Amino acid sequence: MFRQLFRFLGELYTLIWSFLLTGLLGVALVLAWHLYQEEHFQSQLESQGKPVTVQIKQADRSQRALWDALGNAVYVRFTYQNRTYETRCVNDTVWLSEGDRVTLLYHPQSNRFGQLQQGPLTSNNRVASRLLRWTVVASFTRETKALGLVLLLAMALFFIGANILVRLTGLQFIHSIARSLFVVGLGACALFFTYDAFKYYQYIDQLKREGVKMEVTVVDTDWHAYGRSRQHRSYRNWGLRTYEATFVFNKQQRAIAIDEDDYNRIKAGAARLDVLYNAALNDFIAVTYSASLSQVITPLFFWLLLVLFARPALPRPAMPQLNR
Repeated sequence: MFRQLFRFLGELYTLIWSFLLTGLLGVALVLAWHLYQEEHFQSQLESQGKPVTVQIKQADRSQRALWDALGNAVYVRFTYQNRTYETRCVNDTVWLSEGDRVTLLYHPQSNRFGQLQQGPLTSNNRVASRLLRWTVVASFTRETKALGLVLLLAMALFFIGANILVRLTGLQFIHSIARSLFVVGLGACALFFTYDAFKYYQYIDQLKREGVKMEVTVVDTDWHAYGRSRQHRSYRNWGLRTYEATFVFNKQQRAIAIDEDDYNRIKAGAARLDVLYNAALNDFIAVTYSASLSQVITPLFFWLLLVLFARPALPRPAMPQLNR
């Protein structure tokens, strides 16, 4: 009796947390979809927008949506070509009010106005090579990143929702659909990380093939390890320990990836380092730097998972019946 009660309470506890997680994922998905729509419109404004200066007739600072609380948003109303328009503006440095003139971008295809959002401010005092924190996502547009976030949240919401439906209804075909989509997701992850590794090795080859050799003076060195302990030897064996060197180029600090031998040589007192500079990529690479094999670990892991989960589930063998 107590065992059934504890089992019921455990399932109820899991179900409650599943509902809460579903709600949080739903809110996150709505925000991510809004972000994607904004980034999509931003890309349209950048390519097809026409600057137009208008005079504000009315400014409304009331919060109309969740994302209005994330910035100094104001809804401005104005007249353009004898038609009244309203658009949302975000101004952190200028207080817009009635009578002010503001320059917006007009998108003729959608007959909408908007403003280009300013990206996050970055310091130009130090530029790090892409090889130090490599990910092909860095080359994606903001619109593509937002779309990827929407897809990830949608998949997570589907799996959590499917789990709730299976618990409440006991319909196993929902579990089968979720398993099939999980396999598809594993395949997509395997392809993505394979592409990421391919672009990594291609990037290194381009730096070395098209780079111009020069000698620089190293002013600082550092190393990083992926994991809890920086002293574990397995980081060296698997290439999970990265070394970097910093030097000055055109009055700007540049940080690049180096091998362990160069790191030890510089730490021993040598200050000169031979590098290759690719002006088209605006990036450096040490002459002796070799590609890390750690980039193939993640795609191999996901391909292995794909093979394991793609196999059809074997039926359980029937228990032999004892003759009485």
